[in-house]
Amino acid sequence: MEATSSRAMSGRPGPISSVRKSWSIAVKDMKIYYFKPAILMFGMLFPVTIFFAFMMSRDVEAKTLFPGLIALTLFFSTTTVAPFSIPWERMNRTFERLLFAPVSLSALALGKTISSLVFGLVMSLVPLLIGLIFYGSSVASAAALALGIILGSACISNMGTLVSTVSSETPQNVMLLLNLVRLPMMFMSGIFIPISQLPTWGRVIAWFSPVSYAVDLLRRGLGFKDYFGPVVSSLMLVAFGVAMYALSVLRMRGWNR
Repeated sequence: MEATSSRAMSGRPGPISSVRKSWSIAVKDMKIYYFKPAILMFGMLFPVTIFFAFMMSRDVEAKTLFPGLIALTLFFSTTTVAPFSIPWERMNRTFERLLFAPVSLSALALGKTISSLVFGLVMSLVPLLIGLIFYGSSVASAAALALGIILGSACISNMGTLVSTVSSETPQNVMLLLNLVRLPMMFMSGIFIPISQLPTWGRVIAWFSPVSYAVDLLRRGLGFKDYFGPVVSSLMLVAFGVAMYALSVLRMRGWNR
């Protein structure tokens, strides 16, 4: 009782209140930004087009490439809108309304991440079902598959939130930074070529890409040889996600100084 009353007197929201506010922000973003026909089509068709264009140039069995396709869809869908939502809102002067709610910056960052996470989870199910139904994919480890999709979506969603905190209110500048980060990660994370087949310098770079660990879990989940192992991959995704979330909040706090 004393803790509750002191928190009320200090004006600080409790954890349940913060989570509710984060969820409200997430629902708002999903309605405004994510679940629109154009975003849904781009989030699905763009990675699928890139992937199958790459697959047609290689003499490999299609089902061996589906862990990479799921990861690519997850990667692009979670970074399609998240990096731009805050710059758009700052440019249109609607971002300040959230702060007057009042909403803490940690709850705000969490809400942005949750909306991207949910969108990534939904979109990643599409290539997974295509692989299972039409291409003979099978689930060898449901736990590894679930961890790859859930932790991968959460981690990369935090990366999108972090990119959105760049000191720019112009979406074009954010797009430039996003592509500088996203394109190298796409080719150095085992999406198209297994990490074990990359040159030594490529395998070193793969350790610093959170996408690598999502791909590794997805490969194990669908019955293919992994590289890092499920424990290492899971821990690294959690570590990357927490670090990027904390850095996002710190950067937002820097705006008010």
